[in-house]
Amino acid sequence: MSENLLRDRLRAVTSKSHAGLDALAAALDLETRAGYCAFLSASAAALAPLELALELAGVEGWLADWPHRARRAALARDLSALGLPQPRLLTSTIPSAAFGAGVLYVLEGSRLGARFLARQVRRADPQAPLAYLTHGEGQDLWRSFLTWLEAQPKVGWRTDESEAGARYGFQCFSAAFETVFPPGGLNVRAGVHARV
Repeated sequence: MSENLLRDRLRAVTSKSHAGLDALAAALDLETRAGYCAFLSASAAALAPLELALELAGVEGWLADWPHRARRAALARDLSALGLPQPRLLTSTIPSAAFGAGVLYVLEGSRLGARFLARQVRRADPQAPLAYLTHGEGQDLWRSFLTWLEAQPKVGWRTDESEAGARYGFQCFSAAFETVFPPGGLNVRAGVHARV
């Protein structure tokens, strides 16, 4: 199985979940403090438990540069700068490296979307804390993630587990974003994930 095939399969099986998450995130006006705070809070509620679960599952043994990819510390700094509470770390489980690869696909895809969102927030407030949205800028982490994915041994690799991991990642983000929306939502602006 080639990396492109796996990437295409992950994209295909998560297309509806991706569209649903984008619709939720699009309701936030990141050019307002309230909208940006809601975005960061929702992002933290999903990302922090997923990163911790990956670490408990041994992600550093699969992905050597993981310490440079993890974003929850950057996100915690932004939350603190805005006077927002840190997320409760709900228990998540990553049952295998293949499942973890699907989760990583979602996390790394969200980094691509962050580039656009960082420009939007910076335009509205040049002083806004942007450690999370700008994390990894200039490092081409998406490309190196795909290189890692391509290098995985194909013998014994469970594509269905990778697909389940990607669906789970999107489910975690969608559930977190649903908790910060008032009934009726806010202004439509931009999605959280880039199309990968």
